[in-house]
Amino acid sequence: MQRFLLSSRYLVILAVIASLVGSATILIYGIVLAIHLIGEIFRAQELTVEASKVVSLGFIEVIDFLFLGIVFYIIALGLYHLFIDGSMRLPNWLRVEDFEELKVILVSVVIVILAINFAGAVVDWDGNPAILNLGLAIAAVIAGISVVLYVRKLPHPNHRQEEPRERIHGE
Repeated sequence: MQRFLLSSRYLVILAVIASLVGSATILIYGIVLAIHLIGEIFRAQELTVEASKVVSLGFIEVIDFLFLGIVFYIIALGLYHLFIDGSMRLPNWLRVEDFEELKVILVSVVIVILAINFAGAVVDWDGNPAILNLGLAIAAVIAGISVVLYVRKLPHPNHRQEEPRERIHGE
């Protein structure tokens, strides 16, 4: 049974594949969005402050979308490294040491997406006071996530602090 359970970690390859396919799809779609946005800019030929805000936000949203694709790629690499092959050589900035780091990456992306969505609502704002509700809701979600992340970093009184692992020459 133990051998079966240990071998079942290879099921994670399904999540790795799904993350890679999601990453590729998002990146390709993001590139198409960027090309479309550039085409819209040249077709509109509108040189106003309002148009520049819309264009700026459009590119921020495209970059955010591309960033999401990159995060899916990092998650795929992290899952593969954690569950399948821990000896895989990754640059230090890309190395994920535990599952907690992957969750922090994902939650950080959620915060950025919420902030960018709110920025989009501000640019499109027509003076309706309902934007305050949206802003407060997004702020509450971000505050809640921040508290959870902060509390997770605090030392727990019932748990011993683990000694830092010594690195093996290959790591």
